Amino acid sequence: MNKNRYGAFILWGFLALACWGLALTGFLGNRRGNQEFTLYYDSPVLTGKEMEFFIQERKEEDLPSVAAWKETDKENFTGNTDLVRQGSFLEVRGEMKTLFSRQLIQGNFPWKEDYQGCVISRRLSQELFGTDKGIGNEIQVEGESYLVRGILKGEENLLAVWAEEDQELENFRLSYDSDLEPVSQAEEFLYQMTGAEPDRTFEGNLYGALSRFFLFLPILAGSFLGGVCSFRTAGKQREKRRKLFWYLLAGIFWLLFFWGLGRSVRLSPDYFPSMWSELSFYPQLIEEKIKGFRELTESSLCQADSYILGGTLETVLLALSGLFFEMLAAAWSPKDSWHFTPAVHRIKEKRI
Repeated sequence: MNKNRYGAFILWGFLALACWGLALTGFLGNRRGNQEFTLYYDSPVLTGKEMEFFIQERKEEDLPSVAAWKETDKENFTGNTDLVRQGSFLEVRGEMKTLFSRQLIQGNFPWKEDYQGCVISRRLSQELFGTDKGIGNEIQVEGESYLVRGILKGEENLLAVWAEEDQELENFRLSYDSDLEPVSQAEEFLYQMTGAEPDRTFEGNLYGALSRFFLFLPILAGSFLGGVCSFRTAGKQREKRRKLFWYLLAGIFWLLFFWGLGRSVRLSPDYFPSMWSELSFYPQLIEEKIKGFRELTESSLCQADSYILGGTLETVLLALSGLFFEMLAAAWSPKDSWHFTPAVHRIKEKRI
């Protein structure tokens, strides 16, 4: 029976570590998105020339990296193989790598003023050219020809080019150097540039905070339970040395718990009331964020935001799975697992 408990304990413990490791990998891969915001408008708000003039005037300030674009759905793309496919056509101004953060898998982005270059999604490359490596091929869209400079991740047909100066722009993506920048700062910066409030806002740091908290959840649960069990075991010891050892172990577990709590709960200033007497702050905030999330999911998101949402969901599910297997491992742990009595000593006691 004890062998079965040991076997189950090892199995559940291994699965818990595997899930947590996968959650950590997803979190680290998605971490840059914690510093990014996307603000969507339902109609164009300024031209590419106006945006660059605003940024040039403030080049001495510590500005975020900015990408702006206009998107047209269901454009016809024609390859040099005479095949035709439909997809999304993006005209971009600013920093193209900010819009397609962590998505370039081959080649490079068109350089500034390279109006004949473009980047396309992997799926569009496969459908038009029959290969993932469509760099150097030619594509026609809206009567213009473009050369493929790079390939992006993505299972949707997408083509992006540089926008002309007079092109009107309607969506903006900002990238900061910190994941604790408040969304209110991003909205204020964009309002100064466009003179209009965004219709929808994607907060990368909010989803990063959720991912981080759930990632630490198995550590928090394990360290708290370890501290409780060690403290109880210490109370049962008669020898001072063993009692001291178990109290020390309980202290280490609880220090780990508070360290994890401090590392996991990291929020921007937008998530704290100006006065702690405002008891209605958090219910209103939660209601506001739920409403904003529904509006986002009901609309079309850029690829970077879709990846962040997907990565957040994956991290949360894997972390919760790890917590579940951790609880199973704790339930199946051998009864004497918290008593480090040498095996030889137990054999001697049985003989006596």
